[in-house]
Amino acid sequence: MTHWIGMRGRSGTRGFTLIEIIVVCAVVAIALGIVTIKFDFSDGRRLSQAAEMLAGRLEAARDEAVMRGQVLAFSSDGHGFQFWAADRARGAWVALTDTDVVAAGRLADGVALSALRVNGALWPLGERLIFSSGGLTEAFTLTLTAGQQSIDIVGDALGRIEIRNSL
Repeated sequence: MTHWIGMRGRSGTRGFTLIEIIVVCAVVAIALGIVTIKFDFSDGRRLSQAAEMLAGRLEAARDEAVMRGQVLAFSSDGHGFQFWAADRARGAWVALTDTDVVAAGRLADGVALSALRVNGALWPLGERLIFSSGGLTEAFTLTLTAGQQSIDIVGDALGRIEIRNSL
């Protein structure tokens, strides 16, 4: 007598019902929707994150200038930025390295520094924004843009820095 292994239980197996497939598809669609919303890197979100990061670095540079008792500076080509220390002995600016508290960086993809104003006057990109060792600086506005949106990082003469939505 020959026994066919596996044939006996074959009639008892069943596939997925249409309801089960629809439920699984709905759960997957909801999960993808949540992930898409959570990781939505729209222009506005990238712009806000870049402004917060850069404002934090500018505040750190101001604080570092006071702690070192040394003049520090910030400059940008529009996409990346660099912090500098004044070397009085050589009469030159020295780029701060990655080992320093404030170091060079890049803005997020799609975000650019489009304007630098100091005391209301437009300055060309690449000019250095100075942070004195006393914590004071000239009033400035850095305008970041992403697509059609823009946001300003504003610093006053007392060294306070805040983020403002552009008008």
